Amino acid sequence: MNTRQRRPLILELVQVVGFTDITPHMRRVIVAGEGLIGLTGLMPGIHLKLLLPQPGQLTPILPTFDANGQPLPPPDKGVPTVRTYTVRSFEPETGELTIDFVLHGDEGPASAWATHVQPGQFIGVALRPGIAYREADWYLLAGDQTALPAISAILEQLPASAKGVAFIEIPDERDEQHLEFEANIQLHWLHRNGVDAGKSPLLQDAVYGTALPDGQTETRFIWVATEVTSAKQIRDYLRIQHQMASHELHVAAYWKLGLSEDAYHEMRHREAEQ
Repeated sequence: MNTRQRRPLILELVQVVGFTDITPHMRRVIVAGEGLIGLTGLMPGIHLKLLLPQPGQLTPILPTFDANGQPLPPPDKGVPTVRTYTVRSFEPETGELTIDFVLHGDEGPASAWATHVQPGQFIGVALRPGIAYREADWYLLAGDQTALPAISAILEQLPASAKGVAFIEIPDERDEQHLEFEANIQLHWLHRNGVDAGKSPLLQDAVYGTALPDGQTETRFIWVATEVTSAKQIRDYLRIQHQMASHELHVAAYWKLGLSEDAYHEMRHREAEQ
């Protein structure tokens, strides 16, 4: 029987206090909430849910909780738009939470919100305390631009004794970021240079061409996040060719080519039910 307790859900209304453009396609938004002040365990790199207000709303209607602590959804007309993002950084002293957004115009609700964001606006955030990686001697970090905030956060937290390699696929050299970290990780930027996201083999080829330690003389941990087809191919390769154990490997499908996040999650639910 699994006796592991689930960490409590943190649900908070936060206000935008500032934003800046890191690269042509990445905007950093800082939000803050009094309920976040002094919280522990909100480590950079972990996932969070953004609850965006519906058109005409100044603030999103957040879920309430029943007697057992389970969230109760708001009325249908008030259900906020939910999107998954990453904690880029967190300041418990001020309750300031930083989130990086890939900008692609008004194609999606989160990108549209970030494109037109202004200080003073409100959104909701929902997240659980956690850590984004496991301790190891050697690391392989790989992802596309949607994974850049998480990989950056992990790199900045790794100790100087950690070694390995990181691959980040981006549109072109203009989207490279200056990252400072102490770990002995060789960082490689992979430029698609006009190839659409989700249609480039750059990330798979980089992972396939990396020599991995055998896991006997030094512990290893591989973290990958990208489009669903690419993620599956990389996961299968690592499990079959390198016999990666489950505790050594974290592969996440962040998105699916041609589908919105809502449609992708609906597809996954249907597949799970079948």
